[in-house]
Amino acid sequence: MRKKYLSALLFGALLFASAGTFTSCKDYDDDINNLQEQINTIASSLNDLKTKVESMGGVKDVTFADGVLTVTTDAGSATYTIPDKVGITKVELKDGVLYVDGVEAGKAQTVEVKDGILYIDGEAQELNVNFDSNVVAVIDKAAGIYTLTVNNETIELPIAYATVTVKTAGNNTYFTENTLGIPNTGAGVGIHWARATKDVTWDGPKGNITKDMLVVGQIKGVEVSVRPVTFDLTTAELGLISSTGVVAPVTVKAWAGQDNGPIHTTSRVSVNDLQHGDYALTVELNKDLTDRQVVESFATADGNANVKYALTVNGVKATDYVYVIDTQLKADAQLAAPEVDGDKLCFGGVSGTYYDLPVGTHKISYADGRVYDVKVEIDPSSESDAKVYGLSVDTQAGTITIGEKALERSFKLKVTLIDVNGNISNTKVVEVRFAERTSQTVELEASQYTVTPAQVKDIVIDLGDTFTSLTDEEAITIKYPWNIDWTTEDTNFLVEQTTLTRLGHSDPEIDMTGGIVYYEDEACTKPINKDDFADGEAVKKIRYAKIPVNPAHGCTDNFGNFVTSTGYNTRATTGEHLLKLTLKRYTGVGAGDTQVTIKTVNVPVHVTMPTWDEVFKTTTQWNGNTYVTRLSNVDITNRLVNISMDAFGDVNNEWLGAHNSIVVKELKYTDKEGREQVAGAEGGLVSTPVELDYSALTNGTAESGKLAFTTMNAVAEYVIGGVSDFTIQKEFTVQLKSIFEDAAFTATSAKINNSRIIEGLKIGLNGHEVNVNSNDFMYLGYTNPDATIGQFVFRPSSSPVSIGTADEIYYKLVAECSSLTNPQASLVADGVQITGTAGNIETGKGGTFTIVFTDAMGVQTTAKINFTK
Repeated sequence: MRKKYLSALLFGALLFASAGTFTSCKDYDDDINNLQEQINTIASSLNDLKTKVESMGGVKDVTFADGVLTVTTDAGSATYTIPDKVGITKVELKDGVLYVDGVEAGKAQTVEVKDGILYIDGEAQELNVNFDSNVVAVIDKAAGIYTLTVNNETIELPIAYATVTVKTAGNNTYFTENTLGIPNTGAGVGIHWARATKDVTWDGPKGNITKDMLVVGQIKGVEVSVRPVTFDLTTAELGLISSTGVVAPVTVKAWAGQDNGPIHTTSRVSVNDLQHGDYALTVELNKDLTDRQVVESFATADGNANVKYALTVNGVKATDYVYVIDTQLKADAQLAAPEVDGDKLCFGGVSGTYYDLPVGTHKISYADGRVYDVKVEIDPSSESDAKVYGLSVDTQAGTITIGEKALERSFKLKVTLIDVNGNISNTKVVEVRFAERTSQTVELEASQYTVTPAQVKDIVIDLGDTFTSLTDEEAITIKYPWNIDWTTEDTNFLVEQTTLTRLGHSDPEIDMTGGIVYYEDEACTKPINKDDFADGEAVKKIRYAKIPVNPAHGCTDNFGNFVTSTGYNTRATTGEHLLKLTLKRYTGVGAGDTQVTIKTVNVPVHVTMPTWDEVFKTTTQWNGNTYVTRLSNVDITNRLVNISMDAFGDVNNEWLGAHNSIVVKELKYTDKEGREQVAGAEGGLVSTPVELDYSALTNGTAESGKLAFTTMNAVAEYVIGGVSDFTIQKEFTVQLKSIFEDAAFTATSAKINNSRIIEGLKIGLNGHEVNVNSNDFMYLGYTNPDATIGQFVFRPSSSPVSIGTADEIYYKLVAECSSLTNPQASLVADGVQITGTAGNIETGKGGTFTIVFTDAMGVQTTAKINFTK
């Protein structure tokens, strides 16, 4: 009777551990192994889910319904089906015998379940019984971690914003006074402020001023770009923190688009500039700051410089320490408010009286740092026009809303100012006009692209209704495909910036396929050819664009040379990248001809990585999750030995032998003294075959007949397309086999005849076999790692063994038989003869015959078989 450890699936099942309170009545090794394999499979699946989610940019949400776990990321969703109740689901005690799913498992006195926990003879077991599958998600914003627990199995996933990239726009990193004429690229005059000396009634957006209140003037914002563009910075908790961990005493607010702030205190940047995912940041000083704190809180301890801050997003540092909050060294003491200047009135960060703004709602501000607040109202003379043409002002919110019909029309507004000292200006009527935009900006949903070593893997962009919504006039005036421009904002997209633009113009020097091609269908089987662009109806059918990008794709030039197309940009990165598509109208021929923009389209492309198992499959040399490899290329003279690490093959046969470029990044083992050692090049890449330390492997082998270590931990690595950021890795266990290890009789038992000869015995190893007799037992074939066939040479030996060449296998014959005195075994022409100095083997009796092999490493392998007469 042996105590056993019985285990079942982690998900919704019982982990049933012997606590010494009952005695097993059966050998459950097979059951245990099968169940453990299921555990390993499920744990592996959960880790695969983790790898997939991490490659998709982080977790935005987790839902669990109907047995399906869905993890939503910026790049899409990953799902995993969780078994409801699997493995052991029923435990019973009948007449003192314990049954698990109807199978007798042991003896016990009592079995009961309390609050979902199994107790055997009063002792609680390790896991609950039959509890339903459950998912618990805990968010740690500071750490950027989403901890996901599924039925007691826990994985950690990055929160979506932990992978958000925030970049400064130019050198605009100073929060200073907002004043016309101050460059946006550096520090201007410090932020104006004062301490209120009396109560002031004010019905503008910021409300009344009360005595002793800290009053702060208009502050210039800064610009940032956020990727992926699907991340909404306005919903995040923002802050500024110094390198010493001090949080700036301000409130940071994000405004979507570069049309708020205020920022642009002179002319606005081009309306065609990329804006999706761009934000303006403003700060408000904490109201409880003392005068001294206003001066000193944002300066270094010696007061000689401004503190530099990093932006934090939901508690996670998202930028370098580049931001400065610059305040005036003393309070303002103005006797009167500034006069209203219409050129300083800002809508959405744009100043002046002619506003080039998109339709929508925009923040109102005023470009004068001395001003605390601005109140804008529609003048009675324009109230009717405002109602008809869709212009409105929310005085309390401090915003203006521009309707479509308000474009290219003038309106009169009443403007009143209040400065930081509580002085209120005279109200002035300002006439403003809104520009008519000649082009439309369209935002598309993010296209997904997973990098692979595939032979054909171009980027397919879903253009939505970009072309289908064109008017007939717009469609026909595009006329040529090179009137469609493609650009990208950064240097890290799959296709290099200049190449992308040239591909858009179908430059044959760059891509032999003719550049970017447009299609009617998602499968890209119905192209719109160059000549079709003269037909507006054909142009309006465009729904998809294919950008050639694959490194393995190409053709043969006129000289017979193979030329690749666009290969991955070596600086490419994962995550979201923003492309811009500009449709232009060809207006005619002549000196005055110009191209007029019809519309611009922002095209986010989310680049993700595949999991290792989506690219590579394991070879037949695996046992479960362990790669089994045999010692080869043994050089006894120079004490060298190798192992093959060809553990993987391509999932897709079209991937041009990608597995041949896999390298072993790390290969470690624990030596006989318990120290961790590195095989192959220390700290670098090692190829296959890998050379192992002969001395370390054979340390103690002479005494034990075994290798000093047989388990290694490996990390394999593959770089997709030669791009360092496109690197995938796989951690796995390696099991070492010696040269002749596992050799065994092909039969499980044998018969001995009246002449005491065992006939028909065969020894086999890895698909090769040899007859055990004096004529045949001389050589045994084997397959080399390169698939060539070699031969082991058998040498009879006496102890101690004198090792010869690597292919020589020494053997010793051993016989055991209680019916014989001094039993011996020898090879004869018909097989193996068992002899003794006295005695006979009766019918039904027998013994054992053993061959002890010793290979060139000194490792002993025993092949044993029972025989009977």
